Amino acid sequence: MRTFRHFVVAMGLLSFLLGGCGKKSASQSPASPDAPVLKIAVFADGRFTVDGEASSLPALAEALKRHGERHGVVWYYREEGRDELPPVVMEVFKTVMEAGLPIRLSSRPDYSDTIDEQGRSVPAR
Repeated sequence: MRTFRHFVVAMGLLSFLLGGCGKKSASQSPASPDAPVLKIAVFADGRFTVDGEASSLPALAEALKRHGERHGVVWYYREEGRDELPPVVMEVFKTVMEAGLPIRLSSRPDYSDTIDEQGRSVPAR
């Protein structure tokens, strides 16, 4: 759990830093409750999926662009690993943040929770 909290803090910092890029960050653009959802899952071995399908960074960027045109939101899950994070973890999250879409972090692969500002898991609403 400690590693996940470090990850959440790092992602918050990344969000803050990328928020100044001229695009709205997740905290600046609240999502409509009926907004379409794009589910991104990043696994400890470096694989990641977009809506359950294996993906690549260029394909992710394109999916996020299309999703932004639909005013969608991103649900992001990262599997906790025991070792160092694979470099792709930061690349995926950076790509998501650069898209400027609202994002909800989850610590569960079924996206049934939300990680709050203090790094705590709370049931999703």
